[in-house]
Amino acid sequence: MSIKLTNKDIKILKCLEEDGIVNLDRLSKMTDISRSTIHYRLKKLKELGLIKRTFVELDPEALGLEITAVTFVNVNFDMCTAEEIGKKLTMISGVFTVYYVLGDFDFIVISRAKDKEDLKRILREIHALDGVVKTGTHFVATVLKEEKRLLVNYNEEEIRKLFCED
Repeated sequence: MSIKLTNKDIKILKCLEEDGIVNLDRLSKMTDISRSTIHYRLKKLKELGLIKRTFVELDPEALGLEITAVTFVNVNFDMCTAEEIGKKLTMISGVFTVYYVLGDFDFIVISRAKDKEDLKRILREIHALDGVVKTGTHFVATVLKEEKRLLVNYNEEEIRKLFCED
């Protein structure tokens, strides 16, 4: 089920994504929408499950997590299910993203490490999981785009076409 948004919803959500603002007065000034309307719309969007949570985005490199690695994982499913191995992969410290995929590999794992030793630890933990048959790891040389926000990845016309009801 996809949620259809109003123009007001889009304005509110774009402000939230841009600055992580949750202050109703400030949102009201930025969007030119009344405080009570913003309160009502945010409550409704949370109830619908569109807004999961708000959080601060930390800069991993500022914390010394200089290495980003993308690891492709092949699994023998005679020993475990996709759900079991996927859950174990998500529990490894330093793993940020796990995708179960169809194609040449079974999982794509994105991790961040402080240095080579930390990365080797992560890879050892992946290899130690029952069912893991083979991995291939690629180091990210340059990040060209890494965006967790949704609406900033679409232009205004596409946002209205894809998500709006009015």
